[in-house]
Amino acid sequence: MRLTYDMLEKQNSDLRTRLSNTAAKYELKEQELLARNAALVKDAGEMPAQISMLQKYIAKCEQELCRLKEENGMIKKENFKLSAIIERLKHIMNKLRARGNKNSSNSDKPSSIDVFHKPKPVSLREKSGKKPGGQPGHKGWGLKLFENPTKIIRKKVKVCGKCGSHNVENSPDYTARQKADIRLVVDVIEERVYKSKCLDCGHTGNAAFDEGFNNPVQYGENLKSTVALLSEHGCVSVAKTAEIINSMSGGILNISWGTVINFQRELSNNLEDTIDTIKAGLCAGGVMGADESGCRVNGSLSWVQVFCNDRFTLFGLNRKRGEIDTLGILTYFMGILIHDHFISYYNYTQIAHGECNEHILRLIKSLIEIFKHSWLKEMSDLLKSACHEKNELQRAGRKYMPKETITKFSMVYDAILVKGNLEYEAATTGSKKRESYHADERRLLARLAEFKDEHLLFLKNFDVPFSNNLSERDIRVYKGKMKVAGCFRSEEGAVIFARIMSLIKTLTKQNTNIFEGIRAVYSGQVPISSA
Repeated sequence: MRLTYDMLEKQNSDLRTRLSNTAAKYELKEQELLARNAALVKDAGEMPAQISMLQKYIAKCEQELCRLKEENGMIKKENFKLSAIIERLKHIMNKLRARGNKNSSNSDKPSSIDVFHKPKPVSLREKSGKKPGGQPGHKGWGLKLFENPTKIIRKKVKVCGKCGSHNVENSPDYTARQKADIRLVVDVIEERVYKSKCLDCGHTGNAAFDEGFNNPVQYGENLKSTVALLSEHGCVSVAKTAEIINSMSGGILNISWGTVINFQRELSNNLEDTIDTIKAGLCAGGVMGADESGCRVNGSLSWVQVFCNDRFTLFGLNRKRGEIDTLGILTYFMGILIHDHFISYYNYTQIAHGECNEHILRLIKSLIEIFKHSWLKEMSDLLKSACHEKNELQRAGRKYMPKETITKFSMVYDAILVKGNLEYEAATTGSKKRESYHADERRLLARLAEFKDEHLLFLKNFDVPFSNNLSERDIRVYKGKMKVAGCFRSEEGAVIFARIMSLIKTLTKQNTNIFEGIRAVYSGQVPISSA
């Protein structure tokens, strides 16, 4: 019993200790809570000021946000404007790049624009598969011995090359070699006129000079013709022409540049009948080519006009490009005129017209590089195929193309134009800027459609060439002249050059010696045939 009481007493003591510890613990907790409560009360007292400060900060942030929203809206509007400007500049850049990539090989631009950036020569001809140079069976054109040498040097053996004997007999057989050369000989012809007296009646008189002996000293037709060959045909400057002649004569002659100009003026004045013959030959022909090119005359732009066929060439000078009949050719011409689509020629309704297809091929080539549309390549292949077909028929001796073949080419031509219009519409739908960018393609489609008969005329009439290259080759002489001289100092000089080059080109086409032809003009003759 006592044991139980002691145990209970111990438990009671333990419980009091635990109660005391718990009370102390709760007291500490209460003090901590009271401290925290005091801190919260203090913080709560400071909250209104912080709330006010935060409200002001939020209001300030909201104002800044509104300002940023307005600024963002302005930036979006500016960005939209800049995007439009960038698109417009891209469009302009593409147009300028396309324009800058054009040259004489891929467009109708003249070769004069290729001064600083000459393109690599590109031929529109298809490869034949043959090796360059002479083909098997080619005849060849080597130098042959002249029949009548001016000097013969006989080289005979006089001493035996083995024993040294002089008893050598030469056979009549020989091997000949020749050396051809030229030399300038100043030939001064003097006519002496003597006084006379009749021994029967006493009458006195003088003999007469021949024609051409008008001054105490004058130059002959050979010298004048040589000067014309150098200065006009060779495009040598006036001063250098005089220098060359004086140098080649060994200083015997001493002509001035003024004398050279007088020779040119005399030759031009003597060409009236020759020019009339050229005009008559051009008007009588069935097909004639025409072209024009700019040239500088006394600092201003003028235009050189050329009319030509396979036998005649006539140059003229115009102050304006539209003055195309100052030579008086188109008014009387009734045949077919081949040209490069210069619209002013269509004002002459009595003339049939043919378009130059080489210009179309060069234009198509430039557009292919820009747009990559398939109809352009198909049209180029069609025109080349049609030209090849005509050439094959001509080589076979045919004078015309079968109607069914012409119809086939015509139908394919129309189908390609339909495809071209569809590709153009697909590329430009919904954008005015794209229409401007594709303006060259649109104009080409319209031109090929409107002037279809003129472009395909070479199929119906074998006398009509595929291109206007004959005129372009003739007028190219002016490009060489401009490279040497830069410009003509006067309108008279330009006209003189045009008249003389008309003579020279015509003599070349008629296989007439140019020197002899010029010499004949100085003698008052017409050196060309009108037939």
